[in-house]
Amino acid sequence: MEKRKRNSQGEAHPMDGSCVRTAFDTVAGHISNVDQMKDIVEDVAKRSDSMDSTIKILEALAEDAEVTLRTDIRILINECRHLMAR
Repeated sequence: MEKRKRNSQGEAHPMDGSCVRTAFDTVAGHISNVDQMKDIVEDVAKRSDSMDSTIKILEALAEDAEVTLRTDIRILINECRHLMAR
């Protein structure tokens, strides 16, 4: 079983899809393909059980994506990492 990372207040990070949704909500204003990214976020939220698996899924999707979508995915990945570090 994976250990939950803790933030500076000692609270465990959520390991469900809510974290990727939170990350998306934070960066949505910087995303070009909002509708497509919403679909990706919902799919990833259903498939992942941790932020690490979320990031791995997003990185795999970015490999085959066109340039603008790849940039949007990278923005989301960076925000996910930022949330993990908090």
